Amino acid sequence: MIDERIEQALTSREPVKELRDLVVHLVADDQTREAILELFERARQQLRLADREGDEDAVMDVMDFLVGWCSPHMKLPPEKPLAGGRETK
Repeated sequence: MIDERIEQALTSREPVKELRDLVVHLVADDQTREAILELFERARQQLRLADREGDEDAVMDVMDFLVGWCSPHMKLPPEKPLAGGRETK
């Protein structure tokens, strides 16, 4: 069964945004990147078995944000700005 939070995000008008917000929330709750990736990978596998390609793509997009295969502004967790407007690496 797909995690209820992921399923709810997938049924929203903006699933990638909602999934990204879920990750930000999980990070704020001290979940590790590895645990979040595992949660999303389980959902991805279940979506593939259910032939829900569009939903699987949304989950994979957010997984890409977690591993850094994206534009810097989409990377998760978000980098925190330093004094002077520079971001941490």
